[in-house]
This record gives sequence, structure tokens and C-alpha cells, in this order.
Amino acid sequence: MLAARWIASALFVAAIPIFLLLSNVRIAALEPRVFEYSFAQYDAAGVTGIERIQLDRAAREIVGYFQGSDSDALLDIRVSVEGQQQPLFNQREVLHMRDVKQLFDLTFRVHEIAFVYIAGYIAAVVLWSRERSMRRLARQAVLAGVVTAGALGIAGIAMLVGFDSLFTQFHLLSFSNDFWRLDPATDHLIQMFPQGFWFDVSIGVGVLTVMEGGLLALAGVGYLAWLDRDRPRWRSGRPSMETRPATESPPAEG
Repeated sequence: MLAARWIASALFVAAIPIFLLLSNVRIAALEPRVFEYSFAQYDAAGVTGIERIQLDRAAREIVGYFQGSDSDALLDIRVSVEGQQQPLFNQREVLHMRDVKQLFDLTFRVHEIAFVYIAGYIAAVVLWSRERSMRRLARQAVLAGVVTAGALGIAGIAMLVGFDSLFTQFHLLSFSNDFWRLDPATDHLIQMFPQGFWFDVSIGVGVLTVMEGGLLALAGVGYLAWLDRDRPRWRSGRPSMETRPATESPPAEG
């Protein structure tokens, strides 16, 4: 029983950093304004030769594609170039986007599992709520927040030092083919979302997750302090003046 409780607690602490990180990844993947940031910051219209309004529409279509339920679907976006309708992406880019969608599908499932576990664990603690249980939950939240901030802080430093290498290793580990190796001179996908954009997004997701972990830890510390607000304080092994029991005065002699 004790071992099961320890395992459940450890999984709870581990699930929180995963949930916070993947929440921010999900927002970045499904928010068209994140893509539009790349178009503005890296002059995608000038590099691709495609009007910005068409790129913004493509961003919304990409988000809809990622949200679709068919993991084997192929992305088909058409744009007008010199009055002619043509595919935005070539076959290699389309196949890579299918791989990206499948990776996001897996990521979103892990995110949802982490959420369900965290919610179930908290519900179980509250259901059998005693001060001791809530105190333990607060301590676990503090630990999870510290782990989140620490792990993402280290990852952020690693990205600042060697993002190019990490970016390559991520693709080698995540994909079983080399469709992700695109030509910046000809392929629209990498022109729309250059490596600098992925660095910006990675740092943004990391910073946001560190902040969330820090806030969670502070909330846990604050709750523990609130629980202890009415507890007596001891000084040098003796009760303080505020809590020391009053001694009875000897009866006055008549």
C-alpha cells in the first residue's frame, strides 16, 4: 500500500511538468498567430513570393489540418502565383507535414493522459481530504514546480548554447525518414518557418513553462504557510509569550 502511494505521488509530480510543457506546445501548434509571427519576423512573403494574405490563410489551414482526426491525411493548400493556382507545398513537404501531424497527434494524447491523471489524483486527495492529505499535495506541487522550472531552465540553457545540434538531433529521433531535410532556396515550408522561428518558439515555450512551474511552486508554498497560520510558534524549545499557558496566581492571604 505504501509503495503504491509512493508510485502514485511520483507519477503526479512527473505528470505536472509534462502537462505544463505540452500545454504550451499545443498552444503554439494550434495558434495561427504563432505562424503569422514567423511570416512577419522572417519576411515569408518576400522570401516565398506569395502574398501575405495567402500565407495567413495557409496558417489557418495548417492548424485545421493538425486538428483533423485522420492521421494519414495529406495537406493540400492551394495558392495563386501570377494568376495561376498551384500547390503551396511539394510532395516532400506534404509527406513531412504528415509526419509532423502524426507526431502532434501522439503529443496531444500524452498531454491529455497527463491531464486526466493529474485531475484524478487531485480529486482522490480532495475526496479523502484531511489536512494531512492537502498538506502532502501542496508539498508535491512545490516539488513539481521546482522540477519543472529546473528542468526547463537547463533545457533553455542547452538551446542557447547549441540549438542547431539539438534541432538536428530532435528530427533524427522523431522521424524515420529525411523528408525534414528541406532546401531553403526552393521549399516553401522552410521559407515560411525557418530555423530561427523554431528557436524563437522553443525559447518562448521554455520561458512560459518555467514561469508556470515557478508560480505553481509559489502557490504551494503560500498554501502551506496559510495552513500553518494558526499553529503555535516555539522559541528555544519553549512556547512563545503568546502561547505560553498562564500560571495561576497564589490565593491572597486573608
